[in-house]
Amino acid sequence: MLTKSELRLASLRGTADGRPCDPAVIVSQMGRMTVAGISGGRVVAIATPDGEKCGVLLPVSGGRAVEVVLAWDDTYTVRRVRLVTRGKEAGTVVVESERVGVYFDELSEVAWSASCWK
Repeated sequence: MLTKSELRLASLRGTADGRPCDPAVIVSQMGRMTVAGISGGRVVAIATPDGEKCGVLLPVSGGRAVEVVLAWDDTYTVRRVRLVTRGKEAGTVVVESERVGVYFDELSEVAWSASCWK
């Protein structure tokens, strides 16, 4: 079950420019235990503007999530994003970290690292 802020973040980050793929493949390449460690097993699909799935959003906590999108060169882009909930920037999303060109065999480690910010 997603919280209100996680649902809001998912709605704001629900589309991305990426190569269409099956989100289950991304989860498989990361490993179910890594996904469980990052988000408790919660996975939200990310789609292209045309509606084809191209990635996943893994809600972490504190209005943050790890976003994994398949790029056109068959590598992944991994971002840690945060929903701003206070101040005049409330409702916007900040990319706190980003790594591009991640190969599938690095995906689990890079996604895990992105989920750790403290």
